[in-house]
Amino acid sequence: MARAKWKFFYYSKDILNKSVILLSGDSLSGKNRLVFDRSSSIPNLFLGKKLRIHKGQFFRGLLVNKFVLGYKFGEFSYTRKPFKFLSKKKSKKK
Repeated sequence: MARAKWKFFYYSKDILNKSVILLSGDSLSGKNRLVFDRSSSIPNLFLGKKLRIHKGQFFRGLLVNKFVLGYKFGEFSYTRKPFKFLSKKKSKKK
């Protein structure tokens, strides 16, 4: 059996609290928009919401759409600096 068949979604306590806020009819604002636990899955209740995911030093914004539902928050907060290959400058011959 593939891992995806038996491995269920994980939601941290903080994500569950945010879900209760959304179910009660309130909107996410201020500190409620911050996500620190990147190992939690993105629930369906967050569809169309703007969240801020913690990267270690600062937060990265994420607009939740139908394509990111079910993935983990950490998959959209890259923590490594992208590599750029810089070409060497040619020296002038005299």
